[in-house]
Amino acid sequence: MNIVTALPRYSDGEINRALIKEIQTGFQLERETERAREMQAAAEAQAYKGHKTIQGLGKCVGVIPSREFFRLTAKYGRDEIHSKGFMHYFQKKFPNLSPNRI
Repeated sequence: MNIVTALPRYSDGEINRALIKEIQTGFQLERETERAREMQAAAEAQAYKGHKTIQGLGKCVGVIPSREFFRLTAKYGRDEIHSKGFMHYFQKKFPNLSPNRI
């Protein structure tokens, strides 16, 4: 068994710079990923445009990226997300993600 006793030492400035760099690149990566998810949802919404119905669910009135849906559900609750008032707001705010009107 080898026990490592000499670990490299880093100064507080180096650690702070590395942390700030990680945060900045992490936010940029998150924005790019969210943009890609929204583009995918918009493409899916275009496929449901018109009067196409989904077996057992009915007509699609909005497509929300999954991460955003779960974030909103945790923040406002499932009943609020599925309410007509929220769907009217969503259709007004995101027309590219709303293939059919309520």
